[in-house]
Amino acid sequence: MEIITIKPENTIDEQTYIIDKPMHGVIEEARRATIITCVYRDGTPRLWALKLPKDGEKDYEAWVSARSAAKTAMEKWVKLVWVKSAYMTRNAQEGYAPDPDWDKLPPFAELVKLAVGEHGIIRDKNHPVVLDLYGIPKKPSDGDDGLS
Repeated sequence: MEIITIKPENTIDEQTYIIDKPMHGVIEEARRATIITCVYRDGTPRLWALKLPKDGEKDYEAWVSARSAAKTAMEKWVKLVWVKSAYMTRNAQEGYAPDPDWDKLPPFAELVKLAVGEHGIIRDKNHPVVLDLYGIPKKPSDGDDGLS
């Protein structure tokens, strides 16, 4: 998948948007990511975007360590710990929690909808994030999206 992470002005939070296939390659700031499903001990699911480098780009230690931690977490319960500029895992002891019941989770497409909401997927050039990135007024007067 392609994603873009936006830090709205005057905020600390980040918002991640998924970019629909017809928009792949359109937004320079976007990057490839593998989206995985994680489950907390109480059974609550969440999605985690594991970022990948662009061609010719450095693979950051944080991204490498996140992918490694995710791989470890597929086999056992772990706690993610941020140390300096990378993720470390702390393994839980045997019997800490039961294995996740994957059958209780909704289908992946529904998890995506729940995670990012209606406006969390960038489907076309009229999405508010695209308009903001390119400095395009919300309603172009001439019908041109300004990206062509």
